[in-house]
Amino acid sequence: ISRILGTIHLPLISGCIFTGIIAGPYVSGFLSINMVDQFSLIDDLALSFIALTAGGELRLLSLKKRSRAIILNIILQTVIVFCLVSLFVAFAGSCFGLAGSLSFAQTIVLSILLGVVAVARSPSSAIAIISECRAAGPFTDTVLGVTVVLDVLIIIFFTFALAASKIILTGSGVINIHVLMALSLEMMASFLIGTVLGKGIAFYIKRVGHDLPLFLLFIAFAVSKMSIWIGNFMDVHYSISLHLEPLLICMSAGFVVQNFSDSGSFFMESLDRIALPIYVLFFSLAGAALNLESLLQCWPLALFIVVIRSLGIFSASYAAGKFSRDPPTHYKHAWMAYLTQAGVAIGLAQLANRQFPEIGDYLMTIVLAVITVNQVVGPITFKIALGRVGEVGKR
Repeated sequence: ISRILGTIHLPLISGCIFTGIIAGPYVSGFLSINMVDQFSLIDDLALSFIALTAGGELRLLSLKKRSRAIILNIILQTVIVFCLVSLFVAFAGSCFGLAGSLSFAQTIVLSILLGVVAVARSPSSAIAIISECRAAGPFTDTVLGVTVVLDVLIIIFFTFALAASKIILTGSGVINIHVLMALSLEMMASFLIGTVLGKGIAFYIKRVGHDLPLFLLFIAFAVSKMSIWIGNFMDVHYSISLHLEPLLICMSAGFVVQNFSDSGSFFMESLDRIALPIYVLFFSLAGAALNLESLLQCWPLALFIVVIRSLGIFSASYAAGKFSRDPPTHYKHAWMAYLTQAGVAIGLAQLANRQFPEIGDYLMTIVLAVITVNQVVGPITFKIALGRVGEVGKR
């Protein structure tokens, strides 16, 4: 189906997502909700593998050249998208029936959390499109840098948002500095483990070098499972809550191999060799997991949020491109590269749902509906943007 849709220039992952939607529990029922949940092993494996690719795509020299544009995009997109989506939900939420169901304080908290979730991106989709198009150049480097860095920073932003939401709902409390310290330590530990792992992969390539695609697949699987095992072990035996982040570990490992060894090109070629079946499985399951019921329940509000978010991304990326003196074709089409959303946004919404069950159902329903639209539309617009800036086939 992906190859057939490719004849009308749709990305391969869009074909996979559409196939997953058709095969999923909300259309044909070929896969039930329970069956999709049982495929979580593939999700974990694929995300770790894609994170290795993301780290390998981050070339230090390119990042230094584009650092100004990346920083401006991160700052402007975070501030503008958050403010626009939050203000829209806070002031226009009553038009969509929120006022009768939620108190004023709950509506404000919902708007803050939706604003933060709107900032989240999908590195997995971005990497898949870049890999499929074999794209390279300043535009691609900027998009990749912004998407990957925001994926890390969004966790910190969300921690502050949860703390602020708790103060608004309870009328008391302070930002828990211990939570922020623990989060910082976990991220530092993940980066450190990733650095050591990257050195180990580079050593393997130099000394062995055989069957590297399978070895990297094993690494991706081992990282995702070991992170869970270490967290459970520390909790049970030492009562220490340690949640290592597999994505950060693999991203750091890929970055180290690419930038601090002589094996970067061979490393990326090996990842490319085994990427296709992983992308097919991962994005087909992502399509099956898209919640069409949530979209039907609140599609007017979800579509408005999608449009407001897109306007925010357009304004921010246009301004950042102007300030960075990028070519007009770049900053006019940059917004099309930042629409995709996926797993991180869902994970943040689930975390907020546990913290604030009184607004959790509204939050999850709206977030799932928004992600359904963005994950279908985003890959298509990104591929169009890469074609218009002339970076397709440059790698």
